[in-house]
Amino acid sequence: MKRILFVDDEPRILEGLQNLLRRQRRKWDMVFALGGEHALEELKKAPFDVIVTDMRMPGIDGAALLREVQQTHKNTVRIVLSGYTELEAALRVVPVAHQFLTKPCSPEVLENVVERACTLQALVSNEVLLQTIGKIEKLPPLPRMYSALTTALSDPDTGAEEVSKILGQDIAMCAKMLQLVNSSFFASAMKITNIQFAVVRLGFQTIKNLALSLELFHSDIVSRVEGFSVETLQKEALMTAHIAKSLFKEKRQSDDAFMAAMLHDIGTLIMATEIPDELEQAIQVSKEEHIPQHEAEQKVIGVTHAEVGAYLLGVWGLPYPIVEAVANHHTPGRVPSQDFDTLAAVYVSDYLRREVENDITLALPLDEAYLEKLGVSEQMGDWRKIAEKQAENMQDPTMA
Repeated sequence: MKRILFVDDEPRILEGLQNLLRRQRRKWDMVFALGGEHALEELKKAPFDVIVTDMRMPGIDGAALLREVQQTHKNTVRIVLSGYTELEAALRVVPVAHQFLTKPCSPEVLENVVERACTLQALVSNEVLLQTIGKIEKLPPLPRMYSALTTALSDPDTGAEEVSKILGQDIAMCAKMLQLVNSSFFASAMKITNIQFAVVRLGFQTIKNLALSLELFHSDIVSRVEGFSVETLQKEALMTAHIAKSLFKEKRQSDDAFMAAMLHDIGTLIMATEIPDELEQAIQVSKEEHIPQHEAEQKVIGVTHAEVGAYLLGVWGLPYPIVEAVANHHTPGRVPSQDFDTLAAVYVSDYLRREVENDITLALPLDEAYLEKLGVSEQMGDWRKIAEKQAENMQDPTMA
């Protein structure tokens, strides 16, 4: 039974949560703590799988509480449930939270978020995955530039000039970023030659996402795996990301989809650089037995690049919707979802990218039942046109 800790400084809110979640008593062992101090007392008694806390509380507030939980209970999923007016502040000042929910929150939404978080936590903590990670001498650290941008952007007073100065510390990064923003992918009506203008034009989140991508797929990575190319992996990731971003109108959703799609195959990069012999064997099995590569990885290694990538992103502290999408981008049906979300966007975009590039020979067939459940089957035709357009953009000479 999963142990869930709910924290708020208002008794009536805790009572309301207790009443709303009464039907979960057979599945969850729930504890309701009145304030941060009470929550820490409960954490000393026994660990919890999930903590759901308000942000603004006297004494130990939500930010301080989650920082403590991050340090002392690393496997606990950390969720903020707070008022909408506090959400933007929470997103900036609490990088230690996995998920953010706004009040009022329906019991169905809260239940779904908690269940999905527990499912993901079990996936990236299974014994075989941990044994595989143990074979890797060292996981790559969170890229320096992305970390610096994340820290700077946690300050609401940070502006385009400060972001540009951080980027300006790496001339090669600036050059590659300007190359990307002037490509057909970003459809700019005018040539952008100044990195500060690029920051203003694209926005902080897009710039941060691109910085992470460029740092991860840096050109000096050399793999001994036959047939593996970092450049090809990056181009496929970029195309998938732009398809995924186009499937949402709301900016936060499109930013998350872009980031998750850019990172969805990052586990392959880790395998290629850290356990190349095992990956090469899996690729060979995939070709000989005519099965998708991730199935061959499961057969040869015991886990797939999806779980390896999700584990790394979890260690880095990236948002749970992104980690979840990376972990399940080949098998979205194992996640209890009812809405078209980040995971669904990455799954659809990855499939469409393969389809328009005739790269589906060893891929799983489209999960029609999954799309039907989400109510998006009829939109696949329009989304395929988006993918075809992005395939044309890949031919843009500025992408070379």
